[in-house]
Amino acid sequence: MPITSLYTKFGTLISSVFIFYTYMAHALHYPTIEFGDLDALKRSLLVWDRIHRIVPNGYAPEDQAEVLTAVAAGAILNLTVDDAEKSRAAHQFLDFYALRDSHQTRLVWPAGFSTEAFTRINPDKIDAKLLPLFEQLARRLTADGFLEVPHEHAGGYMFYLATAVAQQRALELTTDSSDYWAVGTFFANDGCFTEQVYDEQANAYLANLAIDDLLPNDLASVQIDKILRFREDTAEVRRTFQQELRLLREEISRCNNNEHARHIVQDFIKRFERAKAEYRATLGFFRKADVCSILSVGLPVAASIIALPTVAGADPYTPIRLGVGTLIGAVSALATREMGHKPKSIASYLVDAQRLTRAPSWLLHRKFEEFIND
Repeated sequence: MPITSLYTKFGTLISSVFIFYTYMAHALHYPTIEFGDLDALKRSLLVWDRIHRIVPNGYAPEDQAEVLTAVAAGAILNLTVDDAEKSRAAHQFLDFYALRDSHQTRLVWPAGFSTEAFTRINPDKIDAKLLPLFEQLARRLTADGFLEVPHEHAGGYMFYLATAVAQQRALELTTDSSDYWAVGTFFANDGCFTEQVYDEQANAYLANLAIDDLLPNDLASVQIDKILRFREDTAEVRRTFQQELRLLREEISRCNNNEHARHIVQDFIKRFERAKAEYRATLGFFRKADVCSILSVGLPVAASIIALPTVAGADPYTPIRLGVGTLIGAVSALATREMGHKPKSIASYLVDAQRLTRAPSWLLHRKFEEFIND
């Protein structure tokens, strides 16, 4: 073989290996600047190498001491969005809204964004929980001197902006609230939804992929310094886990036939299980009995991946187990017929801060239904 061919062949191989082992997972925390739940933040730091957050110019976050420690260590990074980025996102958002406000399309502008919906003061409803946040985000938008988006849409725009920034900077999205997750995931999947959230005959779904046997449930007694040292000591095995999770997520979302779905279960799931087991074995600073917090990610999937492991006629919204500690179930039908394509999703994660049920897709389906229609 000519030396040039050898160089090309092995150079490509070495580059691929280098990329694999230097893969770093970064996520954008949204929609708040401050971290309200330290336990959820600590769990997030066990998943991602860096956690970013959008901080306006001149704003000093009111951080707790442990958050300041993580910022000083570079585990949390403050991200500034310049005026050009905000302006571009604002105009894209207005086009996004106009398409869903038009009577010529069945795509929906969620009822959870409607000011009328907030008149039903039910503290258990998602709209009542979102109202204070939307008002806060609207004030921040105004205070930042950025008025290209109408005040009544400011809260929705801030979620849209987070998605736009994550997409532009190749970040994943993460939040610790199922209410916020419903909103963020709507935008992360390009608003590809109609009012028909529940549809057994859909050809594509927003699904929830949940990992229920990895992260500790209670880290209140574990100091942030210990977690930061652990991250340094286990960087390689954590990144292997991150890489296999990304590959599994992408393969599931790409699947569009039953044969491919069987290949995913037989191959990618097994590889992911091995990487997860190796990473879990390093988590020795807490009792193994405490491993019960859920890490979830929303992703668009074809009906074939949801239907494969179940008996004919089963409800796609019923979560099924793909492998050890890994569940998947539909959250909402996707409007692929109306959009003409399945959306290219940004990974939208929920780090369990609310002690989700052992079948989280049902809870997230209810949250999504309330956000879209109630």
